Amino acid sequence: MAQLLSLIASAEAGLAGYDAVQHGARVQPPAPPTRMTLREIHAWIAATPGQPHAIGRYQFIPPTLRRVTEIRGLGPDTLFTSEVQDSLALVLLEDAGLRAFEAGTLPRRRFMENLARIWAGLPLPNGRSFYEGYAGNSAAMTWAEFEGGATQIWPRG
Repeated sequence: MAQLLSLIASAEAGLAGYDAVQHGARVQPPAPPTRMTLREIHAWIAATPGQPHAIGRYQFIPPTLRRVTEIRGLGPDTLFTSEVQDSLALVLLEDAGLRAFEAGTLPRRRFMENLARIWAGLPLPNGRSFYEGYAGNSAAMTWAEFEGGATQIWPRG
């Protein structure tokens, strides 16, 4: 999973990693995301309407952040640490069909397409983001790069 999470993060957060904030956010959070609680992140979101709020290594947008933290049962005083972010990303991997993929009932290409429908930095086979142009989104890698990374992780797929 670490390799897959790193591949996704390379398209989503770049060098900022776990402390990434969407480049279009005019008002940055008051602290690095990994030093903020979920309550503080939601307060920043509420205080800065009208700007992108994707945050963290996997660029969680507010509705997704609320949903996955509820699924994990995380309270408002939970720090948005690297471990928490990885745990939340695993929920999204499961949404994309990770279990079916690992069981061999979902082809790698379809799993990759599902991942691209969750993470805007990942391309669809046509090379474009599923969210192309929305809030400045575009694919951060080519389909060939994405496929090459996936093939390194899962040689058979």
